[in-house]
Amino acid sequence: MPSSRKCLPGRAAFEAFAMPEFSPDVSASDSSASADEPVDVEDVDEEAEDALSARAPDREEQVLGGIGVAPGIAIGPACLYAADAPEVNPRSLEEDAIEKEVQRFEEAVERAEQELETVISITHQKLGEDSAGIFEAQRLMLRDEALYGAVVERIRSDAVNAGFAIESVLRHHRQRMEAGPNEYLRERAADLSDVQNRLIRHLRREHLLASVKPGSIVFAENLSAADVVLFSRRRLRGFAIDHGGSTSHVSIIARALGLPTVAGLGKATDAVESGDPVVLDGLRGEVVARPSEAHRERYHARRERYKRQQAEQKDLASLPSQTADGTHVKLSANVEFSQEVALLEEYGAEGIGLFRTEVLLMMRGDVTLSAESTFETYKDVVERTAPQTTTLRLLDLGGDKLLPLAHREENPFLGWRGIRVLLDKPDLLKTQLRAILRASAFGPVRILAPMITHMDEVRQLRAALEEVKSELRAEDRRFDADVPLGIMVEVPAVALRAGVFAEEVDFFSIGTNDLTQYVLATDRGNDLVAHEYSEFHPAVLALIKRTASAAQAAGIPISVCGEVAGDARATPLLIGLGVDELSASPTFLPEIKHVVRAVNRSEMRALAGSALSMHTADEVTELVNDWMRRCAADIMRFLDPEAEMDEIAEDTAAAETATLEATRTPATPDNDVTVEDVGADVPEPAGGTEEVG
Repeated sequence: MPSSRKCLPGRAAFEAFAMPEFSPDVSASDSSASADEPVDVEDVDEEAEDALSARAPDREEQVLGGIGVAPGIAIGPACLYAADAPEVNPRSLEEDAIEKEVQRFEEAVERAEQELETVISITHQKLGEDSAGIFEAQRLMLRDEALYGAVVERIRSDAVNAGFAIESVLRHHRQRMEAGPNEYLRERAADLSDVQNRLIRHLRREHLLASVKPGSIVFAENLSAADVVLFSRRRLRGFAIDHGGSTSHVSIIARALGLPTVAGLGKATDAVESGDPVVLDGLRGEVVARPSEAHRERYHARRERYKRQQAEQKDLASLPSQTADGTHVKLSANVEFSQEVALLEEYGAEGIGLFRTEVLLMMRGDVTLSAESTFETYKDVVERTAPQTTTLRLLDLGGDKLLPLAHREENPFLGWRGIRVLLDKPDLLKTQLRAILRASAFGPVRILAPMITHMDEVRQLRAALEEVKSELRAEDRRFDADVPLGIMVEVPAVALRAGVFAEEVDFFSIGTNDLTQYVLATDRGNDLVAHEYSEFHPAVLALIKRTASAAQAAGIPISVCGEVAGDARATPLLIGLGVDELSASPTFLPEIKHVVRAVNRSEMRALAGSALSMHTADEVTELVNDWMRRCAADIMRFLDPEAEMDEIAEDTAAAETATLEATRTPATPDNDVTVEDVGADVPEPAGGTEEVG
């Protein structure tokens, strides 16, 4: 990568637990980047405006498509996070220089520890103790004897420079992990690479953030969770990332911090130079490098519309979520961090429809459960959500989620995951069930089981639950003996036999992400086939309808908690299919409620019936878009680029007309108006002037 493209020295971290290199004294002394300052990503400063106006005439506009993983619209100059790793060459030391080199290494470790302590402090403040745990684990790695002691020994025994000693020691451990049989060990190998990179930069006293100006949009091949935390201190406007998706740690933290982010862009880092004007749309998953005048106007208007819409939709929080004909549709929140509970009231959520425990474990870099800490986490969430209900999903490990397997799986999505892991690990299952039941003494709770396929799994789970209840009674612990037990409907076998399962469980929650993937035999993470993935496929809709009908017949609640639940375009379709609860990220709920309140259920049932008669996902998508343009035009204009452009053009024309009218002098008694002045504004009749007599 040519040096002229660099905005920052350093290598973009390649895994979610990584950290960037940065000098704490640089960030701490930057008066414009306080850790306590809120990040205002919508406010466009003069520098960002200047950057947009300074588009290089010899470079064409380029529109890049990706995945919008954190909502919002950011405008500003690009800042390229260079991906080249530092070179480390061996250097022999004179005997009297060896101890000085050991001291130099120790000082680098101390600076790296200070850096991590800064990250831990920021993360704890903004995202809570659970999220900060992973960085505490990284800090402890620095003093691990297998690393620290081995590097010191290498410097002394081989009389080599500290950088080469770090590289050689960590390379040995990293290679062993990279050859390991499972993804967990390979993740740990990436951690070692990041520790190596960080230590070497602190040896060189390089300041990663020194040249990053507030208001920039960072472009990187990959980012880490800590990258996002540290960069947030510089009040950056957003992130454009070549790799990654909506469930990565980076995406989770970016959403929690309110930083617009687009991932999965492919080669965005090859498409921009540092300083290029950029607009980033985290809603649509679009990045425009060197925008044209038309794109610039569009995004200025879109940004203002988004801000207005956000303000207006928050006003909906206190209004009931019911259709125009009075049918209540429950809107709940998907929650990953305990700090997100504070958003429930702000966005009008009626409880937590999905609390993902495994995210907390992934952020710690650990898959062990502490009975007491798990209970305290659940208790905190349940107490703060009460009197609304909290749905706690049992650990959904495996597939794309962290799991230290003893063997490599050819296809982890069809392997040892979800309930299969828990039933094979009864101690892990019982620890979590105990924590949930104990937390139920502090507010309404439901238990949700992931990846159910067979009825035997439900019965084994119920038996384990009853066993834990007996233990708690013997210990004289308080708990709700009638905690509902539900299952995720994400395997086609369950959807096809939904009527049978409805007789055994207390509620259904449809996980459309996995259900769609299994029904269509499509890995949405595979670029070659991802275009075939669509929740709007008639086969997927038919299974949702089948499941909803079974739930209604059995008199049990049914919700959707997959990504499609947060898509306002899907709202009328899902309700029409018979779903009575939608669970999505809190920030999406006002938009969904807007649609719910705009239409009646009979109209939505008719829409669903038409969709089920279609043959392709594209046909269903077009049907839904047409319906939304008629019944929820204001929402659809924001979601549909063509419709929005038409409205922006109409708004612009109206504004120009209003401006023209305002320039005319009104003829009022208070003005000294002559006959000639009035006549100047009146067109002459085609036949000439007629004298009035």
